[in-house]
Amino acid sequence: MFNKRTFCSIVRSLCFLVLMTSMGCTDPVAPEYEYKEGLVYIDAYISTAIGSSYTRISETVLIANKLKNFFVGGATVSYRNVNTNFEVFLMESEQGYFPPSEFHATVGEAWELLITLPDGRKYQSEPETIIESVGFSNLRANYDKALEFRESIDDFVPGHLISIDIDDPGGEENYYFWKFRTFEKLKVCGQCYESILRDGQCVNAPKPIEEEKTFTYGCETDCWQIRYNEDIRIFSDDFSNGALVQSIPVGHVLLFTKNNITVEVQQYSLSATAHKYYRVIKDIVDNNGGFNAPPPAALIGNMFNPEDHTEFVLGRFTAASAVTKSIFIDRSQIKEKPFEPLKLVDPEKCDDICSLSDCSSMTPVPECIPVRRVPCEESRFRTQIRPKAWVDL
Repeated sequence: MFNKRTFCSIVRSLCFLVLMTSMGCTDPVAPEYEYKEGLVYIDAYISTAIGSSYTRISETVLIANKLKNFFVGGATVSYRNVNTNFEVFLMESEQGYFPPSEFHATVGEAWELLITLPDGRKYQSEPETIIESVGFSNLRANYDKALEFRESIDDFVPGHLISIDIDDPGGEENYYFWKFRTFEKLKVCGQCYESILRDGQCVNAPKPIEEEKTFTYGCETDCWQIRYNEDIRIFSDDFSNGALVQSIPVGHVLLFTKNNITVEVQQYSLSATAHKYYRVIKDIVDNNGGFNAPPPAALIGNMFNPEDHTEFVLGRFTAASAVTKSIFIDRSQIKEKPFEPLKLVDPEKCDDICSLSDCSSMTPVPECIPVRRVPCEESRFRTQIRPKAWVDL
């Protein structure tokens, strides 16, 4: 067993790495601490909003003196309703585990998370009861030419600050947590570098493709790219109980592209213990000084190994109700440059991929018939389902 000081160092570095991975951040600054392999991290949610429940499991591995988190696949994962014993099994997909697409929990229900890893290790959460949600109003987006500093380009980047108002209920403690996702309409649904796309795979063409040639493929149907928030936004009503709180910032929507965009904001009502957990993570990630702060014991969360109570299990299972609203942003008049260049449409041509004789043949070779469009494959990061509040301009 390693000592408390070593464990605290592991926790600080691990929670930073896990947050960057799960949120999708692109500019992490990795601190140096003592590392240890074999620590399990569990990030799990069950929500009243359809499509918002998930579980992610990772384990630390030391490679070239660097601690890395690897997704743990092949596990058996389920949510169990504590009151009815009804069990919902999650399916593995895209580095995570997800319940059936139409699943959602209900206010007042108590749930727990059950996990069995491929090697037989078992993990379980303490029960979490879903409390009544609080609504919000005046979802708005304000453009800022220098919204956020990005270390990857060493400069400030433009984007929209998303904010809301809350009419906080009086006489009770309320804790809020926000997530959002964005939807941008795609023109390109596939690309292949020095190769061609056939049956969902990039393969060699009948004749060599010129160097550095990239073929891009349009979308057979309307298709939207989905991005997720990269930071943690939380709020408590300690100093505003029962008051109208205006212009609460809940997210930064950066100008990756100039495509018009829909922003879907989800406001979660948390328990006091869940809020404390996320506050610790936020403090550690937002402030460099946080890495030298007192040991973040809250990161132990509510997960445990029922067969080994001495094992440290990082992460948390959170059950929360959600209120969801969306806003459409027209970005056609923005003059600043986006910092993620658009993929130019460069479609296949027969003589690019086959000989002139094959292209002029009365019965062309199937591989020589250019492919111009491909399906919009439904996933966590792409959908052909029209987003709420979307406007065709």
